[in-house]
Amino acid sequence: MDRKIKIIVITALAVGWFTARASLGFTDVVIIVNRENPVKTVKKSVLARYFLKKTTRWDSGARVVPIDLTVSSPVRQEFSEGVLQKSPHEVEEYWIAESLTGGKLAPEIVSDPALVKKRVAADAGALGYVDKTQVDETVKVVEIAE
Repeated sequence: MDRKIKIIVITALAVGWFTARASLGFTDVVIIVNRENPVKTVKKSVLARYFLKKTTRWDSGARVVPIDLTVSSPVRQEFSEGVLQKSPHEVEEYWIAESLTGGKLAPEIVSDPALVKKRVAADAGALGYVDKTQVDETVKVVEIAE
């Protein structure tokens, strides 16, 4: 009986851990910044504000330059749903409304994660997301805090 309970508890903990990771967009997607950016951790809510351009400056005062992937990208879907709490299409609709009413333009959109990495490496204020397998020494991964 004790063994059965242990297995149930371990299974429940594992399922909860994986569910929490997926709900935060942490399964395969990482947030990257320029290597010179001093940021090490960013709250999920702040990250969403950066990508929705509700906050346009880093704490240092430098301009935030978010880089997005195309709507059809599975990485974008995971990021949008996990961090922005919207589907990529809902984010697209948000940007259409913003451009018509607030004059804000959507972040730059690139078609390939390698281009996200290249743009982030080239711009001190850039912020992007890629599959964790794309990370190399040209960019820095930041932790996401709840």
